[in-house]
Amino acid sequence: METREKLYFAPSAGRNNEKEQDYLIFHIPGNPGLIDYYHPFLSTLHTLLSSSSDANFHIAGYSLAGFATNESPSLSSRELAGLPRQIEYVDELLYDQVDEVRDATGKTPKVILMGHSVGAYILLEIIRRHRTRIESGKQDFDLIGGILLFPTITHIARSPSGIAASALLRIPHAPGIANAVVKFFTYLIPASALYHLIRALSFPEHVARTTTAFIKSPSGLKRVLYLAKDELDMITDDKWGKEVWGAATEAGTNSKDTINSNLVFFWGQHDGWVARKTRNELIAARGYIDAKAKSTCSLLSSTPSLAPSDPWKPNMVIDDQKIPHAFCLKHSETVAEKVHLWVEDIINKHHAG
Repeated sequence: METREKLYFAPSAGRNNEKEQDYLIFHIPGNPGLIDYYHPFLSTLHTLLSSSSDANFHIAGYSLAGFATNESPSLSSRELAGLPRQIEYVDELLYDQVDEVRDATGKTPKVILMGHSVGAYILLEIIRRHRTRIESGKQDFDLIGGILLFPTITHIARSPSGIAASALLRIPHAPGIANAVVKFFTYLIPASALYHLIRALSFPEHVARTTTAFIKSPSGLKRVLYLAKDELDMITDDKWGKEVWGAATEAGTNSKDTINSNLVFFWGQHDGWVARKTRNELIAARGYIDAKAKSTCSLLSSTPSLAPSDPWKPNMVIDDQKIPHAFCLKHSETVAEKVHLWVEDIINKHHAG
């Protein structure tokens, strides 16, 4: 069993309209950075968007550097990629994908970024880089919005899961030791038996197949923990300024150099990787809460400062369905339905801007 480096969903041949706008939705996975975990999610999202709009939707996502078992030799199989390397890698892939769509259609797509967990942190870094290019006078594609799913963008080490992971990763050479232990205990278990064991635990087929390939890979767990250590060390204070968040004196214009009003944050109600205090402080400092989002308002009602605020700020939504952080395992369709509506809203705002 192998995991793929890339997933791509093109506009269906019968619906590809040369007169309509092309949109590229570019998804950045969390850790472990295997894009195959997101296949049902991205597939469902593509179906929903294609059935509700005449626009041409291209949806693409890549495994993070070093994770896919059938990866091209762009990254050495022995190289461990930390968070800075992953940001560089994803940024390069995004531009390659924009070029690929442009070459296929003759048009430059408008881009909506989407990131899950640490993928949301990478997303914000890509927005910062994009804005820097624009302000330096360089030509760039039109980045019109971003959707951050269960984002881990500040103080991940203060979360319940972060505290536990920090204790593990303080052990010298922990990634290598943990990888060796897992390999020892799974060496004698055939891949087919491991697959059926995971299926017996009520996980969907795509989860069983991807997890089996991950466990059987030579250094999968070592890569996960190596990246996780960087996440714990580097994801601390809110490091972004108006290039990402906008400023109170300049409402978002929805243009290619200011997309802050077209950012949607979808937070877990009880997310083991996001401390509730950290989440609420960030919402209070940076976010807009739609007064019509009764569930989000009620969840934050105990904090007076978290009242609905300037609508040009990023839209903050807290889940009220108890969807877990790892939504791509069993809740792909539910989250795809939400994202479908946010994508349509981003496009509508962009048209109105």
